[in-house]
This record gives sequence, structure tokens and C-alpha cells, in this order.
Amino acid sequence: MALRTSKLVDLRFLSLCLMSVLTGMEMDVFTPSFPEIMETFSISIEQAQLTLSLNFVAYALSTLWVGPLAERFSSKNISLLSLCIFIIGSVFCYIAPTFETLLIGRVLQGLGMSGPNVLSYSIVYEFYPKSRESYMGMLNGISGITMGAAPVLGSYLNLWFGWRSNFLALLILSLTCFVLSMKYLPTRNAPHKVKPSLGLKTYIPLFKSKDFLWPAAAILSISVCYFIFVGLAPIFYREDLGVSLEHFGMYQGALASSFGIISFCSGMLYKRFGKQQCFKVSIKLYVLFGLIAGLYGFILPTNPFVLTIILIGSSMACAIPINMCYPIAMGAVRGAAASASGMLVALRLVFSAAGLQVIAHFYDHTYTPLALMIGAEAFFAWMIAQKILIKNGKV
Repeated sequence: MALRTSKLVDLRFLSLCLMSVLTGMEMDVFTPSFPEIMETFSISIEQAQLTLSLNFVAYALSTLWVGPLAERFSSKNISLLSLCIFIIGSVFCYIAPTFETLLIGRVLQGLGMSGPNVLSYSIVYEFYPKSRESYMGMLNGISGITMGAAPVLGSYLNLWFGWRSNFLALLILSLTCFVLSMKYLPTRNAPHKVKPSLGLKTYIPLFKSKDFLWPAAAILSISVCYFIFVGLAPIFYREDLGVSLEHFGMYQGALASSFGIISFCSGMLYKRFGKQQCFKVSIKLYVLFGLIAGLYGFILPTNPFVLTIILIGSSMACAIPINMCYPIAMGAVRGAAASASGMLVALRLVFSAAGLQVIAHFYDHTYTPLALMIGAEAFFAWMIAQKILIKNGKV
């Protein structure tokens, strides 16, 4: 019986890992195809960015309900429902005869993506209490490595089969996730003393808790900057810096993979150096690389290789602060791990969507707007980190 239980736990975590793969691929696998999509539908840069922005907004809105629904009706049921919506959206994107159809598909993908993303972390939080940080680091690592591989995969799929093949890949992967989730995810959530609420008032205690707000601010400060840069990278690298499709996939893949590798190894780093020391060193390196990346836009002509190397350093440095802040925020209010996870995703996506449209509006086909954003964010992240470090025992 013990052996059987161990195997079941392993297969459960395997299902969660595959959902992290889907989360990592959902955005980055098709972004290298932006120029081809713009040509196919005769649309502008700002219109093309809607495939990301509307997806982010739908993603964010659905996460507000995924957490409370999962706490009431089980994470498994809501995960399966979300995957069904994502599968339908992938079909729309794959067959899209018009740009409007593609946008509908991207909205449906956003609505459906919230379940796998939010609930994989809440399941780890509830069912792996002794290894939360390490397991969340592994999920972030898998997602990051997948995000790194996705642009490379998307670039070659685009070259060989056209941009629609990227959405076919997402459809196949989401169908696989659905089958494994149906079989191996836990039927019931861990028991709570307080009956979960289905209303948005369930988030009020989170916003009253400094134990949630400060780590949430740190996560948002870092991740929003990354998503804005990734959203504009296809245009900036390919059209303004003249980077080929193959090389662009490698550059963008290296950024996400570097984050994923450090995330995956975070558990070993905690044991070797201690959590607080890892946090302090990582945030200092993140700020250093962020400031270098910001100043680079005003000092030297932009070289895509040099810029990517600098940003790889920043990406590696931010992995540990994000992975350590996640369980702190999710444990801020008892019985609200899924809601906290959902709120983190919702806030990240709303700020990313808004920031992406603002930067796209002021984008002048130079690195200057991106440099200003990266430099300012590095300073902001440093200020937030000091607030978290003051709370001894929290990192």
C-alpha cells in the first residue's frame, strides 16, 4: 500500500509538472510568429499586442474566481473545467480565418489557463507541506525552462509548418494535461476549518495582510517587467535589431531557461547556503544587473548578444526571490492558498497587460523605453526587498 501511495504521489506531481509545461508554453511558443501574424491579417504592432493583452486580461479575471471555486468544489474539478476552455480556445486559434477569431481564441486560452497555473501551486502548498518551497521552485523551474524552450520550438514550428502549428502544439499538450489531471489529481482539497467563500470578499483578508502584500509586491515588481520585455522582444529584436528568427528564439529561450535552471536548483541552494543568505545575495545581483541593463541603453549602441547576456544575469538572480516570496504570500491567510495564488496571477497579468500597452504606445523602435522601465524596476525591487528582509524569519 505504501508503494502504491508513493507512486500515486509521483504521478500527481508529474501531472502538475505537465501543467507547468503548458503554462510556460502558452505565451512564448507563438510570440516569435508575431511578424507573420501581422502579415497574415494586415495588422499593426499595437493590434498584434492585443493577442497578449486580451489574453492577460481574460487570464487575470478568471483567476479571481478560480481560487474560491477550487476551495469550494475542489482543485481537480476546476482544473478540468479550465483545461476544457483552453482546449476550445486552442481550436479557435488554430483554425482562425480572421484576426477577430484569433483574438476570441486567445481570450478563451486566457480564461482556461488560469486553472492550471493557479491550482498547481495551491495543490503543492496543501499536499506537500514539508517541501513547499522546493516543489514550487521545481514547478517554476519547469515553467521557466519550458518558456526558454518555447520560443525555439515556436520559431522552428513557424519555419517548418507556419504560425498555426504553434497553436496545434498547445492543443495537443492541453489534451494530454486533461487526461493526466482527470486520472491523478486529488479529488478533494485538504480540509479547512473555515468554509471557503465564493465571493470576491474572500480577497479582503489578503489585502489587509502585510504578510501577503510585501511578497506580492516583490513578485509583481520582477515578473511584470519581464513580461513587458518579452511582449515587445519579437518586434525589438527581429525588426529593429535585425535578429533572425532562429537567433531570436535562442535569445528569448536563454532568458527563460536561465530563470528555470536556478528555480529548479533552488532547494539545493537553500540547503547549502541558507534561505536568508540566498535571498540577500540574489536580490543584490538582480538590482545590479537591472541597473546595468537600464544604463546600457544610454551608454552604448544596442547589441542583441550583449543585452541578452546582461538580462540572463538578471533573470537568474530573480529566481530565488520569486520562489521564496510565493509560499510566504500563499500562507498569509489560513485556508486561502488557492485564492492567494489566484490573486498573485491576476495582479501580475493586469499590470503586465496595462504596462505592455503603455510601452507599446510610446515605443519608438529603440531600446530607450525598455531601458527606462528595467532600470526603474530594479530600484523599486530593491526598496521592496528591504521591507521583506526587515521581517526576520520570513525569508
